[in-house]
Amino acid sequence: MSTTSYVSACTRDCPDCCSILVTKNEDGSCSFKGNPEHPFTKGFICAKTAKYPRMLSHPERITQPLVREGANYWPVTWDEALELIARRINKLRDRPERILHLRGHGYRGVLAGVSNWFFGRMGSSTLSGSPCDEAGIEASIADFGVLDSNQPEDLLHAARIVNWGRDFSRFSVHQAAIVKAASKAGTRVLTISPASSGNEDFSDQIIMIRPGTDRFLAAALCRGLLSRGVPQGVLDAAANTAELQRLLAGRNTDELLAACGISRTDYETVLDWYAADGPTATIIGWGLQRYVHGGENVRWIDAVALLSGNVGLSGGGAHYNISSGRNFAPWADEGAAGRPRRTLPVHDLGRAILRADPPVEMIWVDGSNCINQFPAGDVIIEAFGQCGFVVAVEAFFTDTALRADLILPCALMTEREDVLGSCMHDWVAHSAKVQDPPGEARNDWDILEELGRRLAEPVVLPDREETLARGVATPSLKITLGELRARCFAKAHRPPVAFEGLRFAHPDGRFRFVEVLSPEPKIAGEYPLHLLTLISKKTIHSQFPPDEGPGLPEAFIAQRSPALAGLDLDRPVFIVSPRGRAEVRLVLDETVHPEAVVLRRGGWMRFGRGLNPLVVPTETDLGGGTAYYSQRVRLGN
Repeated sequence: MSTTSYVSACTRDCPDCCSILVTKNEDGSCSFKGNPEHPFTKGFICAKTAKYPRMLSHPERITQPLVREGANYWPVTWDEALELIARRINKLRDRPERILHLRGHGYRGVLAGVSNWFFGRMGSSTLSGSPCDEAGIEASIADFGVLDSNQPEDLLHAARIVNWGRDFSRFSVHQAAIVKAASKAGTRVLTISPASSGNEDFSDQIIMIRPGTDRFLAAALCRGLLSRGVPQGVLDAAANTAELQRLLAGRNTDELLAACGISRTDYETVLDWYAADGPTATIIGWGLQRYVHGGENVRWIDAVALLSGNVGLSGGGAHYNISSGRNFAPWADEGAAGRPRRTLPVHDLGRAILRADPPVEMIWVDGSNCINQFPAGDVIIEAFGQCGFVVAVEAFFTDTALRADLILPCALMTEREDVLGSCMHDWVAHSAKVQDPPGEARNDWDILEELGRRLAEPVVLPDREETLARGVATPSLKITLGELRARCFAKAHRPPVAFEGLRFAHPDGRFRFVEVLSPEPKIAGEYPLHLLTLISKKTIHSQFPPDEGPGLPEAFIAQRSPALAGLDLDRPVFIVSPRGRAEVRLVLDETVHPEAVVLRRGGWMRFGRGLNPLVVPTETDLGGGTAYYSQRVRLGN
């Protein structure tokens, strides 16, 4: 069988933004592997992406437009489907807030934002907040003035790495490889986490912390660093050092450690790591911001990094993330042209739709399995049903697609062209179109381009080629679209060290310390456990073929957890929250804090594996984030 190879890039919601070699076979099938020529991908990719070709050719993939009639879906032509949508939009166009555009990050890229431009031009309602990292992003901007960090390879220059909650075995295979290489060269690694499974092979030492309480340990460390003496230049680099000192003066170190469940010995260990000679890098995981006080957690850790003298130098830094679009010229939000738009919060979307005035009468969903991924999915189902007309741009019968009135089959990765960046590094990639989508599936751009022409008041998309060319025409890239297509990837010109010389992006050039230390929410005795739906090694969120879904979800819990008392393990076990319950299969795991139960995210509700319906909608302190991990549960029979 003859084969042809192409260079493309992974467009899924992952920081690595891998350059991939796609081998296309004569029978139309293909395989993926890492591009050995790419300086960050270095010839290997994660198992999640390596098996992605199954998605492309899966027999349950939706390949023609489908319209709901009762409990069934029936095929229609694209002409019929688009006319149906156009009639509804024309009816609602005079009050466009009655249309809700709901886009996620199921796929990324410059052109992937076309639906934002399209519905922004009409002035539809849109989302506010985030289900993921927004609290940490806003925290980073509040501290540093901008979202930035040292380049990931700079970890190789660290004498020590303090990992606050990142799972190196499941998060980014390439950051994990850098940490491994640093460790092999002599860098010591300390992990602080309420659930450290997977980090054993990457860590010299692991400290278990009470879920969501990282800010208390960080505050204690700030007290310890100040008492040992912080160089005046570091103190002067912040605009509000005196306020921080006054806040900490009223705190007792032992009380702070009691709040986070850390012993004095472990505290002294972490303090010694930060106070030692040689640079210490701080990696901040994408989990500790998913609490009610998640923004504070990140800000206090940033304060530790600064006070220890480890910001603005090679081998140090606070590594949270960067914007994946920072090296491209923005265009998708220009569709709104300054028009005010109604926003509905991600963290409580179902109730927001049900309470909207004027009511939402049409919903367009793309790049998102929101019913599965957002809290209180059952309420979102109710809201979708009340809305009257839901369009889902989707390739499979996900929990969200199954509640749509019309499903439009879309092209997937390697079936459409785009350019994209990473939220970890500054390499940008050309994601080449390698094959046509199957059946009648279409690129999102093509769908909206034709729909726009059919409207009574047409919405004319900008030229696609010009949009791509404009996207890469930025000072940091210094490359043309043609050159990027030829080279397949390029690195933006950015400093390897963020905030060198302790110069920050606030107007006065100075850092900002957090000025509040909030107590933990009171524990309801009936619900003693934090429900931690952590990253999976097998899937990216809920992106997997339907045949991988069935089976009870595994719940990992420490054998010493008091929540096991009185539980009959020979009978079915349920996780119970104030919103309901779900059956699970218990797995004893001593890497989990006794006040937590861990499940790996991604399961679909239709298979009884989606746990987000148990989550009470709660907002984080910053950025309109979603406080998934503040959800308390119990176990029962």
